[in-house]
Amino acid sequence: MSAPDPACPFGDALPAGRYGVPVDAPVRLAACRYALVQLAARRGRAEALGGTMRAVFGLELPPPGHAAVAGELTALWMQPATWLLMAPPGEPGALARSVKHACGEAGSVVDQTQGRAVLHLAGGATREVLTRICRIDLHPRAFRAGCVAATAVAELDCLLYQRDDGPSFELLVPASYAGWFAEAVRRAAASVGYEIA
Repeated sequence: MSAPDPACPFGDALPAGRYGVPVDAPVRLAACRYALVQLAARRGRAEALGGTMRAVFGLELPPPGHAAVAGELTALWMQPATWLLMAPPGEPGALARSVKHACGEAGSVVDQTQGRAVLHLAGGATREVLTRICRIDLHPRAFRAGCVAATAVAELDCLLYQRDDGPSFELLVPASYAGWFAEAVRRAAASVGYEIA
């Protein structure tokens, strides 16, 4: 087993292996790395900001409760006129600089790459695991691919994003609580079996 990545906000809370009840198709857990930027429209500038993001990045800023994807850039709705942008990791601060340069005075930009940790959950029993630690309705008729919710998961503020119908989810939480959060998810998954990549 390899040593944990010291830069990973989950620390040693996600050691690779299979845990819980032995099953053929365990829920899969993995730490994810992204460049993360919080983008908020300045007062009266939401339309201008949306136009800029569309023109420069080809990205439609999504409405409440949804995500939008353009190439490698994803926008998650957080609250009115505020989104979290996700992109593959690159040079530190590069995404924030490019978004700020494009948006100018229409939007406020805050780099959240170090401030949030992202846990990926996938597999057939993923909804069952999440319903144990999350109070919102995650049935496919109510929450499906492309849906986003700012909600409490394991009593912690979380941005919950269903990436696809696999189903697979990404949970974004404050980095300072990442280890504790990973342990809470592991406890919830123990009875269905899980694998850490």
